[in-house]
Amino acid sequence: MERGSYRLMEPGMRVRGTDADLGTIAEVVADGDADIFRGFLMSHGLFSANVFVPGDRVTSVEDGVVHVDMSREEAANLTPPT
Repeated sequence: MERGSYRLMEPGMRVRGTDADLGTIAEVVADGDADIFRGFLMSHGLFSANVFVPGDRVTSVEDGVVHVDMSREEAANLTPPT
């Protein structure tokens, strides 16, 4: 992903994995002053806890969709942030 392109990411954007839609962005985690993207919190649904997706898993941001290099199974095993 190009440096700074995380700034295109917004809460509510759809997250697409390698084999399915995974959820939506709940919050972008970045240090904007240093232009360092850490990742984002993803919501799987209304009644599930948000999980952290590391920034190095993002492959692109296109047409309002964040693409990540993980499957639905991998996303199901992510844990809530501590």
